[in-house]
Amino acid sequence: MIMIMIIIIIMIMIIIIIIIIIIIIIIIIIIIIIIIIIIIIIIIIVVVVIIIIIIIIIIIIIIIIIIIIIIIIIIIIIIIIIMIIIIIIIIIIIIIIIIIIIIIIIIIIIIIIIIIIIIIIIIIIIIIIIIIIIIIIIIIISISSSSTSSSSSSASAASA
Repeated sequence: MIMIMIIIIIMIMIIIIIIIIIIIIIIIIIIIIIIIIIIIIIIIIVVVVIIIIIIIIIIIIIIIIIIIIIIIIIIIIIIIIIMIIIIIIIIIIIIIIIIIIIIIIIIIIIIIIIIIIIIIIIIIIIIIIIIIIIIIIIIIISISSSSTSSSSSSASAASA
């Protein structure tokens, strides 16, 4: 179970890295396009206009870069929050599983103890019954032997 969770976390990390790489590539492409545009404008327009346009473009680039950085930061924060939530969920699931296992073990132990107690009680009852039967048999044998001895003594007295 824990191995599966680790694999999921690794996969999420890989996805995050891929997203960051894609964003960096997009930024590079945007910068290249802007530079090409700047070069064309420089060729076409007068120096003064060029200076003004360069200033404007620089401002735009800065704004775009700032926006992109903000977006990247937001994405990273969201991903971190999601990962934290996933880790918390995994930990909760593991704890629940452990608690369930402990409860099952306790129930099994209780059942075993109850069965052992019942078996002991049954054995004790059987032993008591056997003892009672033996006592009854001994009493019957003693009574019968005493009666036969008294009858034989009375018979010998009569013959005399």
